[in-house]
Amino acid sequence: MTFFRPCIIAVVVLSFGLPAVAGDKEDSDQPVSKEMELKACGPKEKEVDFKAGTDKSQHPTPAQPADKALIYVLRPSMMGNKIQSKLAVDGDWKGTNRGNNYFSFTLDPGEHFFCSLAENHSVLKLDVAAGKTYYLQQHVRMGVMKARNKLSGMSEEEGKAKLAGAHLSTWETK
Repeated sequence: MTFFRPCIIAVVVLSFGLPAVAGDKEDSDQPVSKEMELKACGPKEKEVDFKAGTDKSQHPTPAQPADKALIYVLRPSMMGNKIQSKLAVDGDWKGTNRGNNYFSFTLDPGEHFFCSLAENHSVLKLDVAAGKTYYLQQHVRMGVMKARNKLSGMSEEEGKAKLAGAHLSTWETK
């Protein structure tokens, strides 16, 4: 019986750990080229380190500018609450979320490459239009050392519903 206990523990540990180590294919709907990742995330040495917080006293929802796209980035789950999920667009780091947080920003119309960073990079290409609002979700799940993430788009209805229950993310660059 004492021989089987370590074997059972090893099987349990490996069954949780291996999916996180297996690579980003499960984190993406399509294979991501190094070129696309570089466009989205920028060079590794340009990654920023944020000191993140949450502001529960306000819930800003900016007005939609006619000449820009409004982007909301949400992380509506409390899983891995204190682990940051950073976001870059075209290699420019915009902000970070922790559990049940959101932030927003505007972009010029056109094609953009989004990069969500936790233990892994998750990349999304999106063509945005002026006068439209877009909702992106940073999905979080267990990783090896910290949370892994996957970035995806949401419908306006789903985005508004999840935004209503999220708190404003705050951060400063370290």
